[in-house]
Amino acid sequence: MLSGLALVIGILIAVISPLRYSLGQVDATQLRAAVEIAIFVAVGGLLGLLYLVPPIQRAIARVVSLKPGSPVAYITVVIAALFLAQQIGSQLAVNVLDALKNSPPLTVSDLLFQDIPLLALAFFGVGLFTRRSFKAALQRLGLTRPPASYWWLVALLAIPVFMAVAFAIEAVAGAVTPATQKEVTDVSTVLFSRFNNPTAIVFLGLLAGVVEEILFRGALVPRLGIILTAILFAALHTQYGITFASLEVFVLGVGLGWLRVRSGTITCIIAHAGYDIAVGLVPLIFK
Repeated sequence: MLSGLALVIGILIAVISPLRYSLGQVDATQLRAAVEIAIFVAVGGLLGLLYLVPPIQRAIARVVSLKPGSPVAYITVVIAALFLAQQIGSQLAVNVLDALKNSPPLTVSDLLFQDIPLLALAFFGVGLFTRRSFKAALQRLGLTRPPASYWWLVALLAIPVFMAVAFAIEAVAGAVTPATQKEVTDVSTVLFSRFNNPTAIVFLGLLAGVVEEILFRGALVPRLGIILTAILFAALHTQYGITFASLEVFVLGVGLGWLRVRSGTITCIIAHAGYDIAVGLVPLIFK
C-alpha cells in the first residue's frame, strides 16, 4: 500500500507541476525540483511494488539477508527504497549546500526530535514487544558484549583510523573541489555552531553514536548488509549534499559495518561516538 501510494503521489506531482507552472503558480526552478523529486519518489514506490514479485524476492535474498515473503523484510525494503529515492531526488533537485547556508543553527531539541524517532524505529523495527522481548531485541540489535575482550581495543583504535581516512578524503576534496569543500565546511560550521564547547561536543557525539549505530549497524546491517546500509547511512547526512563528504560518511559506514559483523554494535557505538567527539575537540585544542 505504501509503495502504491508513493507511486501514485509521485506521478500526480510530476503531472500537476507543469500545469502549475503554466498557470504561473511556480517558477522554472520550483518546477524542476518538484518534478525531479516526484520522479524519484515514484521510482521508489515502483521498486517497492516490484519486490512483491516472488522471483524478485528470492533473487534479492541471495544477496542480502531478507526472507522471501516476510512482511518485516517487505517493510524494510519499502522504507529503504523510498528513503533513498527521496534523498537522491532532493539532492539532485536542490543545491543543498546553498539552501543550508542561511539555516538557523541546530539546537539540542532539534537533534532529539530527529534522533529519538530513529531510535524507536530501530527497536520496534526488530519486533520489540511484538515478536521479541526487550532482552531479545537487545540481542538482535547487537547490543551485547563483544565475543572477545580485544574488540574493546579494536573499537578504540578504530577512532584514529577513521580520523586518518576522513582527513585523507578531505585533503583530496580540498585539492579536487576546493570551493565545494569550503561550502561543506561552512555549512557544518553554521549548523553546529551551538555545539562549540567540550560538553556540547561530547553530547553530540554520544547522541549520534548511540542512535545511528543502533539503527544502521544494529538493525539494518543484518538485514541489508554492509554496503547498502552504508549507502543509506550516507544518504541520511543530507547536509553534505553529493560531495566528497558523502563519500567520507559512506567509507566510515563500511568500516563500522565490518565492526558490527565481527564484534557487535557496542563497539560501533564506541568507535562512532569517539570519532565524532575527537573530530569536534581537535579544532578546539589546536585553536
